[in-house]
Amino acid sequence: MKKIQYWTIILFCIALLLGGGMTVLKNGKTIAASVIYSIKDQYTSNPSGESLVSGFTEGMEEGVTDNFWLKELYVDLYGLIERLLGRDYIRDANPSNVVVKDQDENLHFITFPFDYEQSLNGLVEINKALKQEGIPLLFVQTPLKVIEDYTTLPPSVVDYSKKNTDEFLSKLEENDIDFIDLRENVKEDGLDLSTLFFKTDHHWRTETAFWATDKVTQILNERYSLDLNQDGSYTDLKSYNKKTYKNFFLGSQGRRVGRLYAGVDNYTLITPKFNTDYEVTINKSDSSTTYAGTFEETILKHSLLDEEESVYTNRYASYFGGDYPEVIIKNKLQKEGKKVLIVKDSFALPFSAFLSTMFEETRMIDTRYFKEDLLNYIDDYQPDVVLYVYKSMKTIQ
Repeated sequence: MKKIQYWTIILFCIALLLGGGMTVLKNGKTIAASVIYSIKDQYTSNPSGESLVSGFTEGMEEGVTDNFWLKELYVDLYGLIERLLGRDYIRDANPSNVVVKDQDENLHFITFPFDYEQSLNGLVEINKALKQEGIPLLFVQTPLKVIEDYTTLPPSVVDYSKKNTDEFLSKLEENDIDFIDLRENVKEDGLDLSTLFFKTDHHWRTETAFWATDKVTQILNERYSLDLNQDGSYTDLKSYNKKTYKNFFLGSQGRRVGRLYAGVDNYTLITPKFNTDYEVTINKSDSSTTYAGTFEETILKHSLLDEEESVYTNRYASYFGGDYPEVIIKNKLQKEGKKVLIVKDSFALPFSAFLSTMFEETRMIDTRYFKEDLLNYIDDYQPDVVLYVYKSMKTIQ
């Protein structure tokens, strides 16, 4: 066995050297352009010898990484070697990108202690302003992939996701900010903990996001009397089509270690059986695009569902295509006039798609990219409720 591992490593090193040479030969111009752009960018903001070196290093790293010859094959081989060596902790220069494997071969990023004071203060300010206007705010805490009394990480690994989240929610309670902790709902409903998240991605599965939509809808009705989904059909899975793509998705964690390290995920697409008529506007930092038609025609990014594309394709973003500063969803078949604003991270993508079936207008704001004043925006929009949908307070800006 040791000989096999030894020769596998030797062959991989040879292949890596060959790949590096081929990368320079085939993509030299592209890499050079990346280096020049990086140097100009850094030198413009800070004219110094240090910025020249930094620009060259970052440009070279980005250029080679993005254009590496047969990149996916090399990542797969790297993951295979790590698996053969029995490693469940895959190092990275950036600690946030370290990948660890749990007892069920689910992959994880490690969460470190986080100072959430700035995020909390901003949320407190917004909550106070909304109370004066009579607009309720609900913080939706999604489940965590590292699950208490279930997930076993390697002995040397300490993950702070639970501690960070518990402390943050405690502060929300102290500051009279309404929230729902979906971790508790998972326990109450007795969900299968092994199916909440993708094995190779940090996000929840589409089915879990759909379940969460039902839980949040119940809270919106009970606490704020919104009278949504009165017959229950919009959160009944029988009202939706389900299509499962087998061995279709290598997630954010899996893409760092390849498909041979921990396998590939199935991906389930959930879409309405009932009639839909939407207008969806996606506002990026430099462009705006509007789509009109059914749920499938306006919300789904069909290129990400192409079965001819690599499993390295980000299938999770099939709803809306990714994270943008602002997304405006108008449901032309809902005439109740109810409006919701969802301030979110990427966990809200499928969740927002399903929730939009019950509102006349749904807007998503991602404060990592949204540069306007949020309170002014809310004052102009006048939603019936504001939701903060987050896995980690780290992404609240």
